[in-house]
Amino acid sequence: MSTTTITPSTVRDVLSDYTIRLTGDNPTLQAPQTTIDYSNTNPPDWPRNRRRVPDYQPIDRNRGSEERPNGDNPGERIFLSLMFAGVVLNASVAKAWGATGGRYFPNMFKYAIGGEW
Repeated sequence: MSTTTITPSTVRDVLSDYTIRLTGDNPTLQAPQTTIDYSNTNPPDWPRNRRRVPDYQPIDRNRGSEERPNGDNPGERIFLSLMFAGVVLNASVAKAWGATGGRYFPNMFKYAIGGEW
């Protein structure tokens, strides 16, 4: 049976294979980064009894559309656009149903979701 001796330099050499190296990074072509002060305290009703809830971040209404993520390629953009169009359609139909037939048939399209069995 053989034994392997591990020294700190051996560990450092092995871990150096996993260091992140940025290639092709041109600092003159980077988009301007907007700095936002998130030092605000959480609102009084912010959940504190759940783990891993991030701190409150106010909405940045001054952010340009080029800084917002909307997919890396045309396929992702089409997918996201169709997905959110479906969400808007679903919400619109639900609102229309609630204003018309939902008054007379309140339990017709209700179903249990995630843990409400």
